[in-house]
Amino acid sequence: MKKSLILLLAMVLVFSAFTGCGSDPAAETGNEEAPAGALKIGHLSYHTGPFGHVGPMFDGAANFALDFINEAPPLDREVTIIHQDIGTIGEGQAARKLVDSEKVDVLLNVAGEYMSYRDWLLEVEAEIGGPLLPSVHGGSIDMAYGGVVTEPIFRGAPMDTDQGAATAIEAQKQGAKTVVVMAVENDGMQMQQEAAVKASKALGMEVLGELDFQPEQTSYRSVVSQAQALNPDALLIFCAAEDGGTVVKNAAEMGMSSIIVGATDWMFVEFPKTATMDALNKHKYVGAVGFTYQEGPAWDFYKAAWDASEYAELNDASNSYTLQYYDLLNVAMLAIEQAGGTDVAAWVDAMYDVSMGPGKKVYTYAEGIEALRNGEAIDYDGVTGAFNYTPTGVVGGLFGVFQWTDADTLERTSLIEGQTILDVTSK
Repeated sequence: MKKSLILLLAMVLVFSAFTGCGSDPAAETGNEEAPAGALKIGHLSYHTGPFGHVGPMFDGAANFALDFINEAPPLDREVTIIHQDIGTIGEGQAARKLVDSEKVDVLLNVAGEYMSYRDWLLEVEAEIGGPLLPSVHGGSIDMAYGGVVTEPIFRGAPMDTDQGAATAIEAQKQGAKTVVVMAVENDGMQMQQEAAVKASKALGMEVLGELDFQPEQTSYRSVVSQAQALNPDALLIFCAAEDGGTVVKNAAEMGMSSIIVGATDWMFVEFPKTATMDALNKHKYVGAVGFTYQEGPAWDFYKAAWDASEYAELNDASNSYTLQYYDLLNVAMLAIEQAGGTDVAAWVDAMYDVSMGPGKKVYTYAEGIEALRNGEAIDYDGVTGAFNYTPTGVVGGLFGVFQWTDADTLERTSLIEGQTILDVTSK
């Protein structure tokens, strides 16, 4: 009997080893045992929930940048990454897991739920002097927070509020005089809605209504009916790709033909595939605004490398999120080299030093790390342009206007300069 029981337990253990029994494959990836001395990044990313479809793209973008970084890693310490799902357990619990259990040096992508766990994280920062907090999604956090030793958040793109203002600028350019502004009920989207309302008024457009709705509704016809009754020239809509596609499709089916402008999430293929090209073509205009690239040596290198990489099938090189991951990770890792480690005080100073000069202009991580090791000061200019940070870790940037020409092809049709947005938001 004892021998049978031992044999059964052994079989169970072998089966578990092969099947991953007892673990959630969606919870985290890329967390193999880190080599001694490695720098550990904990990546807050979606693999489940309403934004689950973006997980492979976000993970690929981070891995792509790290492939180059690990050719000459900062301080010769290999950089490893844990892609931690936040879609099921939430951003706060995922952050605690990465910081408390995984002991990560870098917590990548504090975002829309940050305020719910901010007090805990600031206590950790004060106690252990880390982790470092670069964030692609930090534009959803109020610009009052970040950029300092006690709260080392450095964003990878402009504030979400800038994106909200850009939608209003594009709607006016398309001839709108009246608008309805719609957004799902989460902090980041609500910030964009508020900014779009303010910018619309500053531009002289009449805001006929502000409509909120829940993500992942089975039908958006009720909220579309409310918008239709107001008879606006334009709809400014802030929501995920599939939700936006459904709203646009319902609007076309209900006889609307409007100017419609969305934001970055509409640059995912899920948007046109959900909306259908037939519905898009029934509207006067459908576009999306998003952070974009700047022509120059950094873009030339990056685009060629992305197009030749294993990640190219995930999305076009011009995808704004992929650009942000690339530039932000380059700057963050160069700052670790400059700081001589992950001490938060030295790293915060180094983030400003390597991104804002004065120093040698560098356009890739390889150029930057070589210059630093030669004792030179550097000024990183990336695929998204100059990384000039405010005292609270907010970065400027260039916005593009995009349209889907078919269900697989996204075309950049024009640019909105940062100064144009500043002129509108300062009114």
